[in-house]
Order: sequence, then structure tokens, then C-alpha cells
Amino acid sequence: MELSLKGKKALITGASYGLGYSCAKVLAEEGVDLAICGRDKDKVQNAAKELASNSSARVLGVRADLTVPCDLTSLVEQANNFLGDIDILIVSTGHPPTDPFTVTTDDDWKQGYDLVLQPPIALSRLVLKGMKERKYGRIIYIGSIFGIEPEYSSVVQSTLRTGLNALSKCIATEVASYGITVNVICPGYFDTPLVRELAKKYAVSEHVSVDEILSSWAAHSPVKKFGNPEDLGALVALLASPRGEFITGTTITIDGGAVKRF
Repeated sequence: MELSLKGKKALITGASYGLGYSCAKVLAEEGVDLAICGRDKDKVQNAAKELASNSSARVLGVRADLTVPCDLTSLVEQANNFLGDIDILIVSTGHPPTDPFTVTTDDDWKQGYDLVLQPPIALSRLVLKGMKERKYGRIIYIGSIFGIEPEYSSVVQSTLRTGLNALSKCIATEVASYGITVNVICPGYFDTPLVRELAKKYAVSEHVSVDEILSSWAAHSPVKKFGNPEDLGALVALLASPRGEFITGTTITIDGGAVKRF
């Protein structure tokens, strides 16, 4: 299926590795020019070089901390200067603290908000003016299945990811008449460095091996395995394309059927 993405321009956060990188890889292969960001300057620039060398896309790597407001403003400015316009915004962030409610602190909740909700709010505000003027835009937030089925041991993430889903629906309704779509993709367990780091934490707290944690997580879905990050990238490509014009204000799970089993 021809997605008609060639020549489009996208800003993708958290794209040095993991799910964000997979989204960038698929879009670059479709001919989308990219600005990507990450906290580590060397990692994000290496990722940008790799993406550019394996595709025809132009790719800019920007060091940015999504929890720092001035970094977000600078990121969009640099992306606009490099790309000319931003047709597609994909916001992928890290995970906030993972603890049950009774042991969370005010700092945990602030850190979670700064990481999960503030970046999509600020970045969407910064790109929407141009999208409205051009009568075209695609905004995609990478959420979590915990935003669909809350997990008590990750109360901060569950609460804020639910808020992200609500944010998407509200913005989608407001900007629909401008040819702009806004959606959330809620991944289940994918084989990424971040998931493996989380598994290490749970393994320590539960006094089991990392492999046991990973196996238990994989067992949550009927397919009994982790997702391939590029499968998520393929879904992003559809939503980011003109073909996705009738898909907006929705939350899509990509989890091997895990939510159905909860």
C-alpha cells in the first residue's frame, strides 16, 4: 500500500533507541525527513547518522531533555529550521517512577508529570499553529497499556497515561476541521532496552531472575512473546500518512492481545 509519505517532515522525541528509534526507522524508509531527539548527544547523533545512511531521508539529531521547557522550545526551533515545516509530531517518552501509591512521593508525581504529560502538551502547542495554517498535521503520542488497564504497582504511570489519552481526544476534537489527526498508541511489552532495564528493577525487588520477570511479562499476552518494535513503527507510519485521515481521537493498543486478558 502506498502511504504517500515521501517528502513529509517529522519531529520524533525519544528516538535514540527503542520504540522511538523504530518509528524513525520506518518513516525514514518511507522517505520522511526527520528531526529526532534524545538526552544523550552522542547517542542521538549516532542514531541520526545511521537513519540517514540507511535511507534517502535527511535526519537531524538534537540533544534535548523533555523535562526541561526551554529544551522543548529549542527542539522545535531547530526542527523547523532544518525541516522547514513539521507535518508529523511523534512524542515518545521514558517511564516515570514505578511504585504503588503508598510509597510514592510528591517528587514522583511531579517527575511523572514532567515526563509523561508536559512534553506532549508543550510540543503540540508549538507545532499546531503551523499545522493549522497548512491544513495538515499528524500528532501521535506513544502511551502505554497501563493507560488502558491501570497497574497498581505503577500508579504514577497508569494515572498520567490515562490523562494522555484524554488529552489526545480533546485536541483531536478541537483541530479536526484543520485536517489534523491526534491519536495515542498504547504498546504492550516490546523487546526494548527500557523494558529490560525495568525487568532488572522488578527482579531485584521480587528476588527472582531477570529472565523470570521477562517470561512472566511475555505470558501476559495470548501470543506469549514480546512485540517487535518495527511492528509499532508500521502502525505509526499508517497514522502519520494521508491514508490515516479518518483515524483520529482514538487510542490504539498494540500488545498481542494482552489487555483483553487482564
